[in-house]
Amino acid sequence: MGICHSDGTADVVSEESFEGLRSSSAIASRLRHVLDAAHRILNEETLPVLDTVRVVRKIMRVSKAMRLENPEVITEECRADGCKPMTDVQEARQLASYVYHAQLVYEAETDQIRERLIGCGMMLIQHNKEINTGRVANYLAIDPRRKIAVLAIKGTSTIEDALTDIIADTGPLHLLNAVKTAGSARGFSSVAGFAHGGFRLAAHGVLHQVEPVIWHFLWPLQYQLILTGHSLGAGTACCLAKILYDRIYYAQPQLLRCFAYATPPCLDKATALSMVRYTVSVVHHDDLVTRASLYNAKLMSNIWREAKRLMDADEFEDCDKYGLVHRYQHEIKVDLKDDLYVAGKVMYVYKLGYPKGQDPITYKAVTKDGTMARLRCASFSRSSLTDHLCNHYTACTGEVAAQLSGTSPEHFKPWLEETFSGQPIGTSDCTKFCEDIRFSCAIQPSKPAIGCPVTLPTLLKPTTVR
Repeated sequence: MGICHSDGTADVVSEESFEGLRSSSAIASRLRHVLDAAHRILNEETLPVLDTVRVVRKIMRVSKAMRLENPEVITEECRADGCKPMTDVQEARQLASYVYHAQLVYEAETDQIRERLIGCGMMLIQHNKEINTGRVANYLAIDPRRKIAVLAIKGTSTIEDALTDIIADTGPLHLLNAVKTAGSARGFSSVAGFAHGGFRLAAHGVLHQVEPVIWHFLWPLQYQLILTGHSLGAGTACCLAKILYDRIYYAQPQLLRCFAYATPPCLDKATALSMVRYTVSVVHHDDLVTRASLYNAKLMSNIWREAKRLMDADEFEDCDKYGLVHRYQHEIKVDLKDDLYVAGKVMYVYKLGYPKGQDPITYKAVTKDGTMARLRCASFSRSSLTDHLCNHYTACTGEVAAQLSGTSPEHFKPWLEETFSGQPIGTSDCTKFCEDIRFSCAIQPSKPAIGCPVTLPTLLKPTTVR
């Protein structure tokens, strides 16, 4: 079961296709992947499988009852947490558009990607398809008329893979020699930080592939670079955005943006919060992957043990459930370097009430950062797994942008004819592109890149790296 369908249509696969992921036993079994991985690091024991299913089923029923009784319960929680309503129309429109690039990068065929990009006036520069340790698939495309470049990074193919890979040891975000070099110029503390080990490794792999293009073409010609990705691709995009900011874009941060969808906790608190200026992470409703962290795993284990004790004593129904969660949220401690947060500004999109089946969905969106209380605990419902699907991120960002701008969600699909007013990219654009590259060869960055390659790669025609 793929997380994303690359053709970009939200209704290609019916909800019934994912019904097997909506049961409490299915959710509990996937949670075991997260908890087992976390507890190997924390050296703690998990609840037995049957107890886990029993507790998750009870918590899901309580959550459902609360949302049915008060459809605005999440709104009230977010308001009390200091979240603000999403009001930035331009940013909402960008989020609703670039999610299609996060979706398109799941496509394996280079020709299919190139055709879609041409339809919105973009040129495919690289399609890196190698998938290995420290290597994730990605593509780099440019719009030479608007001077925008998009680097889309592929996520995982299945929810099972996402939950298996999401918990890992942390490590320094920057390579040691890069930290020393950048630290001598900018101050060591400004580039220090810890990241999820897998995302860190993948980010440096993508950096190795695209940094020559950035330094010798995008940067001297003042292209804005947009990074995007979904799921594990979002975590990699966020880590890479921070690396690029520290190495290149700190002098002109307006040339760097990262739009990440279903972003897992991937960076330590200080680093994640420092990225608010140029990074937006989107979280959809109860998406479990966006809450998969060592902190939340430890929090869940403690809450579940207490819930089991209360259920065994027949005291669960009468307990203060909010108080129980809040108490453990303040008691649980994890080493700072292992306590990872969702990066940048967070737009949290949630559903009112408890829609099911063919019920119409009403979305609301609020913004804060990775300290949002709803991200610092696991949220359980029948959709905790399916909320992670890329198609659902396409739908929810489109609805939010449509509400704010008074248009249809379909309007934000970049390769629809009615959304692209210009002509498909042609010979004259390719000629201008080649001239720009030759011009950029004569331009030297004002400061040498940290580890910047000394030769310009061959860019005169789009390439595919297999």
